[in-house]
Amino acid sequence: MKYTFQDSTELPVQRDFIQDIQDFIKVSKEVIPLEKSIIRIKQGNIQETSISQRRLEEIDRFQKDVTDCIEEHAQGVESEEILEIKSRTIETCATIALLKKNERLDDIDRQNRLAIIEVRQLEERIISILSPFFETSIYGADNTYYASTEDKRLKGWQVSSVNGMRSEFELSFTQDTLKVEDLQKLTLPVRAKSGILSREEKVKKLDVSDFYITNIEYTKNNTRTVLEDKDAENRFIISADDRTFLVMYGDHEITGDEKLAPAIDRDALYMFMVRIKEFFTRSVVSTRLRLILMDGKNAVEENIVFDCLKLIAGIYGTLARECIERGYTKGEVTIKIEEPGSVRTEKYISKSEALSELSSIGPEGGELASILGFTEA
Repeated sequence: MKYTFQDSTELPVQRDFIQDIQDFIKVSKEVIPLEKSIIRIKQGNIQETSISQRRLEEIDRFQKDVTDCIEEHAQGVESEEILEIKSRTIETCATIALLKKNERLDDIDRQNRLAIIEVRQLEERIISILSPFFETSIYGADNTYYASTEDKRLKGWQVSSVNGMRSEFELSFTQDTLKVEDLQKLTLPVRAKSGILSREEKVKKLDVSDFYITNIEYTKNNTRTVLEDKDAENRFIISADDRTFLVMYGDHEITGDEKLAPAIDRDALYMFMVRIKEFFTRSVVSTRLRLILMDGKNAVEENIVFDCLKLIAGIYGTLARECIERGYTKGEVTIKIEEPGSVRTEKYISKSEALSELSSIGPEGGELASILGFTEA
């Protein structure tokens, strides 16, 4: 599948941009009202807590006023009966005041717990809605993939970053463990002593096919993996970019060893690192969004998901304007789709249609439409 502008120039991102715009609008229509609901719940809880705090202060003042009044009226009184009445009255007032304060504090605690539950439910819905969109539809993101063995089970995660926004995903794989032989056979050279008397040191090809892959870090420019045998007695660390390798055996650098380095099967090692990268496309069965950070702040908890949507709208807006400039109808964002067999179709979304959809959200939708360039004449 090939995606181009209407003038047949290839799109800088090979995706169905029109579908992504429609998905963005759909996500925005669902998420923005949820975030506004969270803000209302938090503000309402703050107001209710403030009212309750004032009630607590009123109880304290009233108790003090009553106590001061009784003490004042009892000054100079020597009658044991009167002094007992004074003491019991003050005690009764303090007891009832404490009871009412505890009731009010229970109300505050109950309101806070209810607000927390409601907010968490809405936050989980926001994450659930955003997850499939953030997984594939954020253009220009730098992605880093990780996998590691925890409690004898392979776990993974993905970190995507663009313009100050960072998304973290939890990855699930098709298998709980990963061995070298699951990808290919592989040997690596090590130093070994042979002979009974001389114990001469020689180069030995160690078959690491049965080693476990216990850690992977894969970025755009670099891949790093750790191989260990089942007892974790032998450990290799392999790092590679497009041109070079670094292979460590324990604390010893194999690639810097004049005897071991020539014994490395670089073609096999290169293919192994390629398959390490492919593992994240072939063996991931599910991807779940867990966290969104905006300038280091938790976007969902801090109620700044709308800022994330504005950032995405800015990225989309740049491409939308170029689509319009390269298109034949200025009121539409149009792309061409070339399918196998040279079948070509056009797909578009009108600016007025998108503006209408976004405006239904409220002022926030109008702002997104403006950033996208859909309010321009």
